[in-house]
Amino acid sequence: MSNPNSSNDDATTILTGDIIDPSPARRSLGMLLSTRAGSLMLQDAMLKAGNDHCHALLAHTAMEHTGALAMTAGRLGSIAPHGRRHYQAILDAYAEKAIEQIRRW
Repeated sequence: MSNPNSSNDDATTILTGDIIDPSPARRSLGMLLSTRAGSLMLQDAMLKAGNDHCHALLAHTAMEHTGALAMTAGRLGSIAPHGRRHYQAILDAYAEKAIEQIRRW
């Protein structure tokens, strides 16, 4: 009986050739995590990811608050022009403290 998917009728020619050793088995993630070193590595990665997320959230919040304060200072400056320098000083103080905190990371 011939194989309709093969153009070669002799199956032995398919099996001839050099013998290649199988590649060494690679460690799976589960196997790595079952070791103490692997578990510590995962914990460290999770802590770093969590810290990065917190830093990004704080920076995002600082930018949003600075923008809101700048809009408020501008609006109040047009309503009560005598307070402009105070509004700007408050905005500058907030922004400087936020920048200092972000730089300390």
